[in-house]
Amino acid sequence: MTDTPQLLLAHHLKALRLPTFLREYDKVAKQCAAEGIDHSRYLLRLAELELIDRERRMVERRIHCLAGDL
Repeated sequence: MTDTPQLLLAHHLKALRLPTFLREYDKVAKQCAAEGIDHSRYLLRLAELELIDRERRMVERRIHCLAGDL
């Protein structure tokens, strides 16, 4: 049952609506491990990616809404 933590993490991240965390956590964890980065900076990187992605989607939605008004 080594997949249990990953399954639970995926479930929780979906429930919390953190799609970028879900998509990127493993890749960022490997990068941070290779660079010797601690867990706080790992989480910081993930949080930054999530915020950037949310801002990008928000801009895309606004553009889409404005284009619909034309």
